Amino acid sequence: MIIREVVKARQFFREQGFKKTLLARKAPFLIQFGKYGICGVLSVLVLALVIYLGETLAPQFFTNRLPNRTVAWNTAILHFIAFIPSNFAAYGLNRWLVFTPGRHSRKRELTLFTIISLLSFSIGEIFPFWLINHLDLPRPIVHFSFIFSSAMVNFICRKFLVFEN
Repeated sequence: MIIREVVKARQFFREQGFKKTLLARKAPFLIQFGKYGICGVLSVLVLALVIYLGETLAPQFFTNRLPNRTVAWNTAILHFIAFIPSNFAAYGLNRWLVFTPGRHSRKRELTLFTIISLLSFSIGEIFPFWLINHLDLPRPIVHFSFIFSSAMVNFICRKFLVFEN
């Protein structure tokens, strides 16, 4: 099955070329998932930039002199702040490059997209909070666990609930 998917993706890419493959919404699964991954990486870069700016501009909220519980809450707040521009970037890129819009109006589509993102964000936020409070892990590992757990939920929900198949 995997080999068949690779062959389909390779053939599609050869026939369409890079630009058409990038802009094609009706593409083999591996290409669609790859583009979803690229969009995810770009939205994660937005998230990481906002987190970096938050920690750089307000280091007093993340110092080791604060109790772990306070740092955990401050990290959760920073993640929520970073979520907003990251979600808009993810929505725009996914709508443009990956999924076929049209199942819902644009307003409803954005609302559902954001609800799903907030749900996965909230689930993803529980794990980092626990990691900081119980394992005292470095924040880069905590940020990565947040990003990874959120991404796993989003693709399936976006593909089957928000956009057309």
